[in-house]
Amino acid sequence: MRLIEPNTGVSLREAVSRMMDENFVRPDRGLPAMPVDVLETPDSIVVRAQVPGSSKEQIEIHYEKDILTLKAEIPAEVTPENGKYLLKERGHGSISRTFRLPFAVDAEKAQAEYHDGVLSLTLPKLESAKPRQITIS
Repeated sequence: MRLIEPNTGVSLREAVSRMMDENFVRPDRGLPAMPVDVLETPDSIVVRAQVPGSSKEQIEIHYEKDILTLKAEIPAEVTPENGKYLLKERGHGSISRTFRLPFAVDAEKAQAEYHDGVLSLTLPKLESAKPRQITIS
Protein backbone atom coordinates (compact mmCIF):
# COMPACT_ATOMS: atom_id res chain seq x y z
CA MET A 1 0.00 0.00 0.00
CA ARG A 2 1.39 3.40 -0.95
CA LEU A 3 0.72 6.11 1.59
CA ILE A 4 2.22 8.96 -0.39
CA GLU A 5 1.56 9.51 -4.04
CA PRO A 6 4.26 11.41 -5.90
CA ASN A 7 3.64 15.12 -6.49
CA THR A 8 0.33 15.21 -4.58
CA GLY A 9 1.53 17.51 -1.82
CA VAL A 10 0.36 15.07 0.87
CA SER A 11 2.77 14.74 3.78
CA LEU A 12 3.45 11.47 5.55
CA ARG A 13 1.68 12.86 8.64
CA GLU A 14 -1.45 13.69 6.61
CA ALA A 15 -1.41 10.28 4.92
CA VAL A 16 -1.10 8.39 8.22
CA SER A 17 -3.80 10.55 9.81
CA ARG A 18 -6.13 9.88 6.87
CA MET A 19 -5.41 6.14 7.07
CA MET A 20 -6.20 6.10 10.81
CA ASP A 21 -9.41 8.09 10.28
CA GLU A 22 -10.61 5.77 7.54
CA ASN A 23 -9.83 2.50 9.33
CA PHE A 24 -10.27 2.95 13.07
CA VAL A 25 -12.66 4.46 15.61
CA ARG A 26 -12.20 8.20 15.63
CA PRO A 27 -11.63 9.90 18.95
CA ASP A 28 -14.13 12.51 20.08
CA ARG A 29 -12.70 15.72 18.61
CA GLY A 30 -15.47 18.00 19.76
CA LEU A 31 -18.10 19.56 17.60
CA PRO A 32 -17.50 21.28 14.27
CA ALA A 33 -18.80 24.78 13.72
CA MET A 34 -22.54 25.19 13.32
CA PRO A 35 -23.27 25.16 9.55
CA VAL A 36 -25.12 28.34 8.58
CA ASP A 37 -26.64 29.77 5.38
CA VAL A 38 -27.29 33.53 5.28
CA LEU A 39 -29.59 34.86 2.55
CA GLU A 40 -30.36 38.50 1.84
CA THR A 41 -33.72 39.41 0.35
CA PRO A 42 -34.89 42.96 -0.45
CA ASP A 43 -36.72 43.12 2.91
CA SER A 44 -34.77 40.88 5.29
CA ILE A 45 -31.91 38.59 6.13
CA VAL A 46 -32.77 34.91 6.46
CA VAL A 47 -30.43 32.72 8.50
CA ARG A 48 -30.70 28.94 8.45
CA ALA A 49 -28.54 26.94 10.84
CA GLN A 50 -28.21 23.19 11.29
CA VAL A 51 -28.68 22.26 14.93
CA PRO A 52 -29.35 18.51 14.91
CA GLY A 53 -30.21 16.82 18.17
CA SER A 54 -31.23 19.98 20.00
CA SER A 55 -34.67 21.01 21.11
CA LYS A 56 -35.83 24.58 20.60
CA GLU A 57 -35.40 25.13 24.36
CA GLN A 58 -31.67 24.39 23.97
CA ILE A 59 -31.15 27.11 21.34
CA GLU A 60 -30.34 30.75 22.14
CA ILE A 61 -30.40 33.67 19.70
CA HIS A 62 -28.80 37.01 20.59
CA TYR A 63 -28.65 40.16 18.49
CA GLU A 64 -26.92 43.35 19.56
CA LYS A 65 -25.33 46.15 17.51
CA ASP A 66 -25.31 44.22 14.20
CA ILE A 67 -23.81 41.12 15.89
CA LEU A 68 -25.85 37.92 15.67
CA THR A 69 -24.96 34.99 17.94
CA LEU A 70 -26.54 31.56 17.73
CA LYS A 71 -25.85 29.06 20.53
CA ALA A 72 -27.10 25.51 21.02
CA GLU A 73 -26.56 22.60 23.32
CA ILE A 74 -26.23 19.16 21.75
CA PRO A 75 -27.05 16.62 24.48
CA ALA A 76 -24.84 13.58 25.06
CA GLU A 77 -26.24 10.14 24.38
CA VAL A 78 -25.88 7.40 26.95
CA THR A 79 -23.92 4.38 25.73
CA PRO A 80 -25.85 1.19 26.42
CA GLU A 81 -24.20 -1.07 29.03
CA ASN A 82 -24.00 -4.00 26.63
CA GLY A 83 -22.67 -2.00 23.68
CA LYS A 84 -19.63 -0.12 22.48
CA TYR A 85 -19.10 2.34 19.68
CA LEU A 86 -17.20 1.14 16.64
CA LEU A 87 -17.41 4.60 15.11
CA LYS A 88 -18.50 7.81 16.84
CA GLU A 89 -18.60 10.96 14.73
CA ARG A 90 -21.56 12.80 16.23
CA GLY A 91 -20.47 15.00 19.07
CA HIS A 92 -22.17 16.64 22.00
CA GLY A 93 -21.72 19.86 23.92
CA SER A 94 -22.12 23.54 23.11
CA ILE A 95 -21.87 24.94 19.61
CA SER A 96 -22.17 28.55 18.53
CA ARG A 97 -21.73 30.96 15.64
CA THR A 98 -21.25 34.70 15.86
CA PHE A 99 -21.07 37.05 12.91
CA ARG A 100 -21.64 40.67 12.00
CA LEU A 101 -24.63 41.40 9.81
CA PRO A 102 -24.00 43.85 6.95
CA PHE A 103 -26.66 46.28 8.21
CA ALA A 104 -29.01 46.86 11.14
CA VAL A 105 -32.14 44.76 11.39
CA ASP A 106 -35.37 45.18 13.33
CA ALA A 107 -34.89 42.60 16.10
CA GLU A 108 -38.35 43.34 17.51
CA LYS A 109 -39.95 41.93 14.35
CA ALA A 110 -37.61 38.92 14.02
CA GLN A 111 -39.19 35.50 13.58
CA ALA A 112 -37.57 32.17 14.48
CA GLU A 113 -38.71 28.64 13.67
CA TYR A 114 -37.12 25.29 14.42
CA HIS A 115 -38.06 22.21 12.42
CA ASP A 116 -36.24 18.93 11.68
CA GLY A 117 -32.94 20.14 13.13
CA VAL A 118 -32.88 23.42 11.17
CA LEU A 119 -33.24 26.82 12.82
CA SER A 120 -34.74 29.43 10.44
CA LEU A 121 -34.42 33.03 11.52
CA THR A 122 -35.93 35.92 9.54
CA LEU A 123 -34.58 39.36 10.47
CA PRO A 124 -36.41 42.24 8.75
CA LYS A 125 -34.24 45.11 7.54
CA LEU A 126 -34.75 48.49 9.13
CA GLU A 127 -36.41 50.90 6.71
CA SER A 128 -33.17 52.88 6.54
CA ALA A 129 -31.30 49.77 5.31
CA LYS A 130 -33.72 48.89 2.51
CA PRO A 131 -32.73 49.84 -1.04
CA ARG A 132 -34.53 52.84 -2.49
CA GLN A 133 -35.03 54.22 -5.93
CA ILE A 134 -34.21 57.93 -6.04
CA THR A 135 -35.81 59.94 -8.77
CA ILE A 136 -34.23 62.99 -10.28
CA SER A 137 -36.33 66.11 -9.98
